Amino acid sequence: MQFNGKKTILSAVILAVTLPGISRAEEAEPLQQRVERLERIIQGQGLMNLITRVDQLQNEVKRLNGENETLRHELEQMQKRQREMYIDLDERLTQQAQAAPSSASEAPASLNPDVTMPNDGDMTAVDEPGETASPDSAPASVENGEAAYQAALQSLRSGQYEEAIAALQTFPEEYPGSIYLPNAYYWQGEAKYVLREFADAAALFQIVIDQYPSSTKVPDALLKRGFSEHEMGDTQRAVATLNQVIQQYPDSSAAKLAQVRLDRINQSQ
Repeated sequence: MQFNGKKTILSAVILAVTLPGISRAEEAEPLQQRVERLERIIQGQGLMNLITRVDQLQNEVKRLNGENETLRHELEQMQKRQREMYIDLDERLTQQAQAAPSSASEAPASLNPDVTMPNDGDMTAVDEPGETASPDSAPASVENGEAAYQAALQSLRSGQYEEAIAALQTFPEEYPGSIYLPNAYYWQGEAKYVLREFADAAALFQIVIDQYPSSTKVPDALLKRGFSEHEMGDTQRAVATLNQVIQQYPDSSAAKLAQVRLDRINQSQ
C-alpha cells in the first residue's frame, strides 16, 4: 500500500509537469498560423505597393511622351518659321540683285541656307557669255551637254535629288570640255546639302573653288561650303569661311547671306 501511494504521487507529479507542456504546444500552433497570415498580408501589401509604383511609372512615361510630342511639334514649327524667314530674305536679296546693274551673264544664284533650287536662269546660264548653243548649232549643244545639264537641273527642281545627283555625277565624264562643268559640280553639291550629306557637299563646293576660280559660282560655292562646315559642327572653320566670302565678295548676295549666318552663329554662342 505504501508503494502504491508513492506511485500515485509520482504519476500526479508527472502529469502536473507534462500538462503545461501540452498546453504550450497547443498554443504554439495558432501563433505560427498567425505569423504566416501576417507574412502573407505583408507580402500582399508589398505587391500592391509594387503594382502602384508601376502604375505611377507608366503614367510618368505617358506624361513624358506627351511632352516630347509637344516639343517635337514646337521644334517643327520653329524650323518652318526659320525656313520661311530665310526664303523671304532670299527673295528680297534676289530681287535686289536682279535690280542692280551687272555685267555678268548669270545673276547671283538664289541661296537659301536650307534648300536651294535652280531658277530659270540656271537652266541655260553659264560662266562664259556667248558660248551657249543656239538652235542652229545642235552639234555644239550636244558637245556641251546642255540638254543633259538642263535635264539634271529639272530633276533637282522637282525634288528628285538622287536622280539629279546621279546625272550630275556622270556629267563630267560624258562632257569633260563642257562650259557647264562648274555649275554641274555646284548643283550636285546643293543636292547633297539638301540630303544633309554635308561632307560630300563641302567637297563638291571645293571642286568649284579650286578648279574653276573664274566661275561666277565661286562666291556661292564658298558660301555653301561655310554652311556645310557649320552643319558638320566645325564652327571655327565655318566662321573663317563665311568671313572670307564677305571679304572677297563684299557686294554679292552670297556676302549678305554669309553675314546672316554669322549673326546667327554669334547669337547661339
